[in-house]
Amino acid sequence: MLRPSSLPHARAALGAAIGAGVGVLMLVSAGLVTAAPAAATQAPTALRDVAAVTRGAARAGAPSQPLVPKIRSISPDYVPDKGPIVITGTVTNDSHRTWTAINVHGFMGSSPITTAAELAAAVQTPLTADVGHRITKPGTFASIAALAPGASARFRVRLPHDTLPLAGPGVYWFGVHVLGDDGSGGPREAVGRDRTFLSYVPKSAVHGQQENAALVVPVRSAVTHGPDGTVVDPETWGRSLRAGTLHDLVETGSAASGQPLTWLVDPAVPDVVRRLARGNPKRTLAIQVKGDQDGPSSSASPSDSATGAGGSGSGSGASGTSGSTPSSTTRQSAKAWLGSMHSLLGQDSQEVLGLPYGDLAVEPAVEHDLTLLKAAFRRSSQAMSAWGLPESPAIAPPDGRTTGAAVTALPDTTDVLLPDTGVSRSTHTVNGLDGHRLLLESSATTAGGPGPVNPHGPLAFRQRVLADAALRVLQGRQPLVVELPAGVRHRIRPSFFTGLDVPWLRLTTLDDVTSGKPAALDADQLRAVPTGQPTLGPRLYSSADDIVARGDTLQSVLGRGHALQRQLFDEVAGNASYAAEREPYIALARMRVVDRWVSGSLSEIDLAAPESVTLASASGHFSVLLSNGLDVPVTVQVHAAADPRVRITGGTTVELPANGRASVLLSATTHQRGVHNVRLELTSPNGRPLGASDPFPMRAEQVSGLIWVIIGAGVLLLFAAIAVRLTRRILRARAS
Repeated sequence: MLRPSSLPHARAALGAAIGAGVGVLMLVSAGLVTAAPAAATQAPTALRDVAAVTRGAARAGAPSQPLVPKIRSISPDYVPDKGPIVITGTVTNDSHRTWTAINVHGFMGSSPITTAAELAAAVQTPLTADVGHRITKPGTFASIAALAPGASARFRVRLPHDTLPLAGPGVYWFGVHVLGDDGSGGPREAVGRDRTFLSYVPKSAVHGQQENAALVVPVRSAVTHGPDGTVVDPETWGRSLRAGTLHDLVETGSAASGQPLTWLVDPAVPDVVRRLARGNPKRTLAIQVKGDQDGPSSSASPSDSATGAGGSGSGSGASGTSGSTPSSTTRQSAKAWLGSMHSLLGQDSQEVLGLPYGDLAVEPAVEHDLTLLKAAFRRSSQAMSAWGLPESPAIAPPDGRTTGAAVTALPDTTDVLLPDTGVSRSTHTVNGLDGHRLLLESSATTAGGPGPVNPHGPLAFRQRVLADAALRVLQGRQPLVVELPAGVRHRIRPSFFTGLDVPWLRLTTLDDVTSGKPAALDADQLRAVPTGQPTLGPRLYSSADDIVARGDTLQSVLGRGHALQRQLFDEVAGNASYAAEREPYIALARMRVVDRWVSGSLSEIDLAAPESVTLASASGHFSVLLSNGLDVPVTVQVHAAADPRVRITGGTTVELPANGRASVLLSATTHQRGVHNVRLELTSPNGRPLGASDPFPMRAEQVSGLIWVIIGAGVLLLFAAIAVRLTRRILRARAS
């Protein structure tokens, strides 16, 4: 998992909040989120693997050794039924004296470790403890004439099978002791140690049985967007793509050489990398250029929906603001990473589990906004489908805790991955809870091997995996599920996977491992989520719903070819993720910045009705002025709301140009005299209100039918009088 420093993210998000008039202190005083004040001020809590890393670092740091051996390989990396074991490595003089007459001896414990509890306790054994006796038979140790301060030398130790003090099947301490002379005349004793575990599983003990094991590779990261929608701190991502955690993911997949792995993927991670490959564009209202919608064949992200994010409602598609534009090196690294990751995940031997998009925090979402959680699963499925990858939904809370209510609310077929420390009274790997598979990973295995080396070094970690698998196959226990430690800088090489190719271990996918009938698990066996920790409150989810709804409305007036709604959802998911939960006040501030952007864009589309309208008959016409302040054209409708005695038609579909205006002619009909209240509002083509409305009075001055009769009679009398006078004039003329 990529864990970019949370401090730059917090500074960027806090700056965005202040620029928009939202201060963290204001949020706290207003009670906008639910969190324990003390917990909210703590540094971001690490995920489940960090505690193990810290313990391992402490073991590796003490005590100091003048001659430091480091085992590079053990061949084979288990005790065979016959044949020697060969150890290779280096010895480094870490003192200020020259050492001479140096011998490197192999050692092995005299009694096996036979239970998982014993193995877990053994990891904590101090380096100076006597865990095995040196093998001193001539020809079994390596000699180094001298080492000056800072100098290193290689060694090779070959231990014949008959020199190994085997006392039955199990797991043995194993390693090397370094003896030497620094000229002080002291006793000749071990001044350097390196140790690990070595498994002994004779064929006679298991009768050819194999232990199924699945390795889970997490692809998840905290994703933070700036106020304009660009990805914050692209160069941190670039360093991870070139030589950091994201780079190691590709190296791990390549080192497996087609061996089965289970990938636990948040599709937001490859989507972010795709954005970086495209220059980290801003949130935009503009139509995507077809060439920008990279598909899998062109080494793109698994989702066409993860378009650039961008600034204002003007819809500019330019690259991000100063500091958000990735370097050309980062862009090239992003393109290469996408191509490699797509190739790895597309292999038939690989299994892909899809997390809710953006690594959405499941437990608070179930409590406050189940609709958002379901949408995150749909978004994840769509993103993986764009790469043509079969994807199974899953959740894996980073703190290893969940609730029965959260499991019950999950969509069908969703698996739950937890460390075995997340439940009580369960010894099964595959469990069933409310129709969902709950799969337990071995937290002890993930903790790694013993010191003095880093417990997650490739050799130390591999030997720990073999040790736990050996004890399980010897005891007929459940299959082994191990999540590869994330956030630790140790490249896994092909030798790690070839070393797992032992007679009694079968590496496979999680689905294959867990194909058996699940054991029933009660919700009360789930260990409680720790209280007093920062959490996302209802105000954040209310803002998220507003963004999604208004974003859908805004996209509906833009027409086809736009992916604005998906852009906005991606940002919403990132602000409601497990990573965002560590800083809920900052997450809410970021969410409200996006909400204001959407609302501001909608407010740029407006209408102006006349102050009043007077009808001199049963029907008439009047006009309304529409305006569009966006840099993109929109399509809207004018909807009139009035009492049932008034009927207004027209304005069904109006296309407004970018930054343009239009006058729309409407028709009104009524047979009821008097004043009628009419409200005009703008809607999308599918009838969703945009927020712009304008009321006005309409006066109907319709003349009654009796008046028209009187007027008609008067006209007839007028013409009759004219006819009479003309007749009389003619008669007088004739008489004269």
